[in-house]
Amino acid sequence: MKKLNFLMIAAAMTIGLVSCSKEDNAGSPVVDNTDVKGNLIIKEFNVGGGFKTTEGKSYGWCKAIVLYNNSSKPITATNLAIGTVPPGNAHANNGNYDKDGKLVYENADWLPMTYAIWYIPSITVAPFSDAVVAINGAIDHTALAPDAINLADPSYYAMYEPESQYNNPNAYPAPFEGIPTANYWKGAIFGLGNAWAVSIMSPNFVLFQFPEGVDPKTYCADKTNVYYDGGKETAANYCVKIKKSWVIDGVETYRSTMLDLSFKRLTADIDAGYGLYNSNKQYSAYRNIDEKATVNYGDNIAKLVYNYADGVEGTTDPSGIDAAASAKNGAKIIYQDTNNSTADFHLRKGWSLK
Repeated sequence: MKKLNFLMIAAAMTIGLVSCSKEDNAGSPVVDNTDVKGNLIIKEFNVGGGFKTTEGKSYGWCKAIVLYNNSSKPITATNLAIGTVPPGNAHANNGNYDKDGKLVYENADWLPMTYAIWYIPSITVAPFSDAVVAINGAIDHTALAPDAINLADPSYYAMYEPESQYNNPNAYPAPFEGIPTANYWKGAIFGLGNAWAVSIMSPNFVLFQFPEGVDPKTYCADKTNVYYDGGKETAANYCVKIKKSWVIDGVETYRSTMLDLSFKRLTADIDAGYGLYNSNKQYSAYRNIDEKATVNYGDNIAKLVYNYADGVEGTTDPSGIDAAASAKNGAKIIYQDTNNSTADFHLRKGWSLK
């Protein structure tokens, strides 16, 4: 399979960026569409671990993903869902390619989800705001590892349904008491194990929405929706097909040290590229800013903070804008979404919400 050359693509994108003067504020872009698709995006995820307990032991239970309303009006969604496409690692053996080197579902109207799908019956995300979802442990992890992530916030969400198959106490401790139960995501589980397996080296995530009238658990239990990873009909390879038309956003990553051994899992119509990731370094995959749209929005110019310096492993946000610092300064950040993670994401040296 022909591989993308990340560095060449990144360089080309940097050269081809539209120049946008900080004084150019001709008017705000139109970002008032309240549709979920095209406006609710995956902004950041941190799942690789690399934190240390006070005893010096490795700690990695503070995994989280950040969704973002990239528009100027509230977005409400029902049965919003998150899943991942097999195999867990992009550099793992992938039996989902045919003899011509194409994904067997490349031209299909579905994607396979592995292990489980997490969903929330109803969620509203304010304009230009985050929805932080704890994958493991909506608690203050700094109490266990001082350099870890504090996920104990009343506005945060938790993947948590202990009455389900996923009841590993390390992965799913009782959430911070200030988080309302309405913020708990439920699990439609069809794989093995007592916790959702998420790659710490090269994860992918798919954000989608079940249509009105489709119950997530009933859908996932329907045998007509089954796909077996690699064509092997075993419990370990059991997957569920979801319609591509349901997909809102998708992000693919490759381990930065194994690019030549990695293969796409998401089809090009969902994500045409890949971002970088790596484990045991506390890194976040972080979305780049749409510079022109952000600079031209409202009174952002005076609130934008430049000289961003948190990119790692040769990646950065090409705009030079520090999104986290600018947001704290009152700016409304509009992120880039080209459905190509090579262009849309960089590797950040730590969690942006600390």
